[in-house]
Amino acid sequence: MLAVVSITAPIFILIALGYGAVRFRLMPAEAVPGLGRFVLFFAMPALIFHTLSNLSFRQLIEPHYLLAYAGGSLLLLTLGLLLTLLVLKDEAVLASFKSMGMVVPNSAFFGYPVLLQVFDSPPARAFAMALLVENLLIIPLALALLEFSANRHNGGSLGRVLLGLPGRVLRNPLVLAIAAGTLAAALNLSLPQAMATSLELLGRASAAVALFVIGASLVGSPVRGNLAGMSTVMLGKLVAHPLLVALMVWWLPPFDPELQLAVILMAAMPMMSIYPIIGGQYGQRSFAASTLLLTTTAAFVSLSTILLLVG
Repeated sequence: MLAVVSITAPIFILIALGYGAVRFRLMPAEAVPGLGRFVLFFAMPALIFHTLSNLSFRQLIEPHYLLAYAGGSLLLLTLGLLLTLLVLKDEAVLASFKSMGMVVPNSAFFGYPVLLQVFDSPPARAFAMALLVENLLIIPLALALLEFSANRHNGGSLGRVLLGLPGRVLRNPLVLAIAAGTLAAALNLSLPQAMATSLELLGRASAAVALFVIGASLVGSPVRGNLAGMSTVMLGKLVAHPLLVALMVWWLPPFDPELQLAVILMAAMPMMSIYPIIGGQYGQRSFAASTLLLTTTAAFVSLSTILLLVG
């Protein structure tokens, strides 16, 4: 148990430092979006590109990993919609938004720092494959369902919504970094030493700053509102998502044990930190902010439990 706490405690200590820095005005809240953009546009893309470009092209893709992550996520998205629409009787927009919260994890700001604590070597391969599934499949599909639910009374079609999503995906700096790093690995390109060192230094800052930003972003997000609805999303994200992905791992042929653990851990992360921003576009900002705070706090227990169970 002490070994598990030694993995999870540093993560939540950094989150607490970020929260305390803004809560006690050691850092202005206005600086938080800038730090987030630093991670999203500079530190994390540098880390992804530098690591992937140094791998053999054959090492980048593990089909069973992709199938486990995509299959478990799609299954949960379907079950989440059925639960919220048919059992909880939520209206379509709220049901789609809750389902999105269950299946889209905070991989860049939360997932990669966790993997760094668990594994001896940088797990960029597992991280990159998770990002591919999320950005090319899960997030576009969840957004399409949300847009379709919001616009179905105005004659909007799912096909029209889907046509506009590739542009959003291709503008994602993390997806661009994955594509560039994969291309560099395929062509066996080597960067000048000065550039490689610069990318490495930027990459080292990504995990700590990302966790700090998560904590700072939680200031001003009290847990209030429909606790039953928030708990449903929290349990879906922290319990059902990793459980369904684990079932897919068990069902598929065996592959690298480290990648098996990594894909389950990626599914066990809290929802993405921009969840309240997306919710604000559909009148769900307060619900989303409260759910994000509740889920991020509960993740300390759920992640520790998963790590304890897998030894």
